Amino acid sequence: SHWNPCPTGGENKSNANDLGFVESMIIEISSQYNVNKDRVYAAGYSNGGMMAYGLANYKSNLIAAVASVSGSMLDCVGPTSHPMPIVHLHGTSDGVIPYNGNNDYNSAQSTLDYWINFNNTKTNPTVTSYDNGGIPIEHYVYDQGDSSVSVEYYKYTGGSHVWFSSTFEGKNTSELVWNFVSRYDINGLR
Repeated sequence: SHWNPCPTGGENKSNANDLGFVESMIIEISSQYNVNKDRVYAAGYSNGGMMAYGLANYKSNLIAAVASVSGSMLDCVGPTSHPMPIVHLHGTSDGVIPYNGNNDYNSAQSTLDYWINFNNTKTNPTVTSYDNGGIPIEHYVYDQGDSSVSVEYYKYTGGSHVWFSSTFEGKNTSELVWNFVSRYDINGLR
């Protein structure tokens, strides 16, 4: 019913070793099928977004880039082994994982700040605004990081705790995620 994005004994909801499970799954699948191990990505919604951040921290040797939708990064941060491209999508009216954080969850900005600092990106983003007649969306790009990685953020003003159906420049959430992560491999910008 949940993912444990921290090592066993951390801020997890149970004792299941989900980080180890995902690692075993990647190893098993890639032993059976032709998988480009340099281009394995982690993406998730809500607690799945937390898990994507957990993989970025603790299984970065397997993960090339990460996407989190309506998620947050917990305080368990690990030994990420390479610059990590990050795309984060979050609504300002998220009632489950609040945009501004609370006692249980980091804010969207503190999560972004961690990765901006880790990746040594520019700290002044390029910002593009878009309104498709629904929820106004701002796209922040913190680029020029180590290995040419970037941290990108889609801020959905008034957006709730959802996998967003609103489009940004004609692209839905799944397209935004894929268009971002597919630019990278384990060594950075392709």
